[in-house]
Amino acid sequence: MFYIKEFIISTIAAVGFGLIFDLPKKALYISSLAAGFGWVIYKVVFANTNSVYLGSLISALVMTATAEILARIYHHPASVFILPGIINLCPGEAIYKSMTNFIANNTYIAIGFLYKALGIAAAIAFGVLLASSFSSSLKTFKERNHRRTDFTKFGRKK
Repeated sequence: MFYIKEFIISTIAAVGFGLIFDLPKKALYISSLAAGFGWVIYKVVFANTNSVYLGSLISALVMTATAEILARIYHHPASVFILPGIINLCPGEAIYKSMTNFIANNTYIAIGFLYKALGIAAAIAFGVLLASSFSSSLKTFKERNHRRTDFTKFGRKK
């Protein structure tokens, strides 16, 4: 029951971010559902491993792979489907606590929260990079098979 509530709240937040970024209406609700599933994946991984970084990495990886598939189905750029889900994963709490501790002159605590925020952001970026590069390598896989050169016919005119 807890994950259903998290899914609904995350989906509503993703719809809000999609409206702010003026996403196409056709893709808005689909990308928001994908963002909700990505948030549930994050919460499940975090509950099992107790690692914010691993949860962010796996969730970003799954959301980006899903976005690449949805981009091919709905004929929109993949960023339309990635953006609402990644916004939900951003380390807002760590950034807020970092700024609050900097203002309160607790520099060492603030730097710790800043490192946490940077680590989460790096995990998200690495998940997006990994899934996007794997998707682009699969896209050219069929093209590579057709472009093989037959060296016995090299230099001959057709």
